[in-house]
Amino acid sequence: MSKNIIWELIAKKLSGEATPQELVELEKLLRDHPDMHYPIQTVADLWHHPTPDSEDAQAAFSLHEERMKQLGVSIEPAVETIQPISRVLRRRSIYLALSMAVLLSCIVGYRYRASVFNRNEKLAAEKLAAGGDKSEISTRYGSRTKLLLPDGTQVWLNSGSKLSYNKSYGNGTREVSLAGEAYFDVVKNAAHPFIIHTVSIDIKVLGTAFNVKSFPGEKNTETSLIRGSIEVTFKNRPSEKIILKPNEKLITANEESAKDSLQQQAVAGKAKPVAEKEEPLVLVSHLTYQPRDSTVIETSWMENKLIFRSETFEELAIKMERWYGISIRFADQEIKLKRLTGVFENESLQQALQALQLTTPFSYKTNKTEVIISSK
Repeated sequence: MSKNIIWELIAKKLSGEATPQELVELEKLLRDHPDMHYPIQTVADLWHHPTPDSEDAQAAFSLHEERMKQLGVSIEPAVETIQPISRVLRRRSIYLALSMAVLLSCIVGYRYRASVFNRNEKLAAEKLAAGGDKSEISTRYGSRTKLLLPDGTQVWLNSGSKLSYNKSYGNGTREVSLAGEAYFDVVKNAAHPFIIHTVSIDIKVLGTAFNVKSFPGEKNTETSLIRGSIEVTFKNRPSEKIILKPNEKLITANEESAKDSLQQQAVAGKAKPVAEKEEPLVLVSHLTYQPRDSTVIETSWMENKLIFRSETFEELAIKMERWYGISIRFADQEIKLKRLTGVFENESLQQALQALQLTTPFSYKTNKTEVIISSK
């Protein structure tokens, strides 16, 4: 029922008829249903796509009318003066357009994901089909892929990531190991729980959709829940469990040096501390959204968006290395600490660097395998 209300409010928003109260209600519903952001954004893009010029449309109709006359087909005369459309008819037109747009968004979404992820799917299948007791698939920097596990669970693997599981997967518990970042859409099976092992936590689910980020060498491991529920346990405290609800994410420190930055977030009110006395330090907070279009930042990589908010240049460089498949090196320490905010979607590496220069003065040199950044 909530999703029906969301589409009704989207129709009002697109037609310019939504009240301030309805816009607030829409924002709240979208936060409760983060899985709706991708199809809604696709619909909005289709809705705002430029329509043909009226003169061009009239010329096309006149040509069509002339051809029909030549074939001896009678055409009823059109109304000479077009009156303003009433609100009721306008709303019906929008609902019809939305219905078509939703269908189109499914097609567009399928084609998009096919182009971004499935270009590596054949290679992934070949690797998984290889011999041995363990199946393993990895992605290079600058590359992402989608794979289907034997039980039908779908996994989208981000660049620089590795997923592995035993050939006995599905016979008892469904267990996988992850080093990197992946989005899981798990097939529900109460008899065979789905378990993900990372460097610092284990995640147990029955059937749900969520994102996990656990790159080797990074300070934190994050898991972000889109729908369903997940149970998180810690490697050095297996008896302690945390249950996440939709729209929540859990951050845990992988190493001692991460404690300070996480504690600062808690003090600043960005997250609530769950455990502070023993390792690992754990924080639970809500998913974060891009203000412009309410994109869920934690899963924005699946929409081909690299979103960064007040991150140091050093932190952003790590993401850009994976995103563009190139090494980034800083010539001096000062530029590393500059904080940056922005979004990259279709930009090339050169375009991304030039955009960053507009907010932070720096110079850079590039070659085939490396970018060297220095203060200006």
